[in-house]
Amino acid sequence: MNYRVAIIGAGKIGATLDYPQSPLVLTHAHGYTVSEGFEIVGFVDSDLAKAEAASARWGGAAFRSIENLLATQSVDIVSVCLPDELHYQALVALAGKALKFIFLEKPAVSTLAEADEVRLLYRELPIRVQVNYTRRFVPEIRSIQAAIRSGKFGKFLTGVGYYGKGLRHNGSHMIDMLQFFLGEIRSVEQISELKDFYDHDPSVSARLSMVSGGDFHLCHIDCSQFHIFELDLTFESKRIRIRDLGTVVEEYSVGNSPVIEGLRTLHKSAEYSTQHSVAIRHAIANIRGNLDKDEALLCTLEESLMTVEACAKIARETTA
Repeated sequence: MNYRVAIIGAGKIGATLDYPQSPLVLTHAHGYTVSEGFEIVGFVDSDLAKAEAASARWGGAAFRSIENLLATQSVDIVSVCLPDELHYQALVALAGKALKFIFLEKPAVSTLAEADEVRLLYRELPIRVQVNYTRRFVPEIRSIQAAIRSGKFGKFLTGVGYYGKGLRHNGSHMIDMLQFFLGEIRSVEQISELKDFYDHDPSVSARLSMVSGGDFHLCHIDCSQFHIFELDLTFESKRIRIRDLGTVVEEYSVGNSPVIEGLRTLHKSAEYSTQHSVAIRHAIANIRGNLDKDEALLCTLEESLMTVEACAKIARETTA
């Protein structure tokens, strides 16, 4: 069967970062159009001109609101591609609709209070939710996670990650990956904050102690200088470096030094590209597998709410 899709938010991640002939698959719209079994029936944006431009590029009709769309269209799947602060409002509004699935941009919500409410609201609903922490859908990243969790690399020793443009907006990608790889964060020592893009969402540097052992150093870099997303993890027998926004992986293995006899050092053993540029296509394939065959989702709402909670701990947010 074909699933009928509406995309709420006709901006960059929803519609404009790529185009139908692009070899990259960077938008929700492109992901659906290159995946079998999906039909885009409409774009929703409060700026109707944006919705009209998106529908001209990708198909479907243009609407000012989800209510306008649902008055004339049946919809199975909704992609929520709105600004971060509007995610909670959209999830509340969609909870009462006859939908099968919501594909939600990250972060799921912005505050601890919103996380608590959304968790309770969706716990009893039949609507399934996947959150777009993009790197979770990259096969090479998933292979690294499997190796870490199996103990293939030995114990985690230490790590560092660099990001900018807000702890919740971009840093939550780092926190989600860290917990995906290593499990929960035990404690946080905040070092500094930097308002490098959003006044309401500063980038934060901190030392994070993991429940499983080892410390991770989260480092902000001013996004006005350049954009960076880089993760470096060192284990007993392996060092993994994920660089260039997640598109390249370097692996280093422990071995004997070629210079000093008896000295154990790290040697680059592999470097390879990832499928990060088509991650949304993998995410949508996972959505189809979940709806058709009840395959496990690769980034659930609950996992994403745990990331919201971890970011709140780093930002020293309280429910008050």
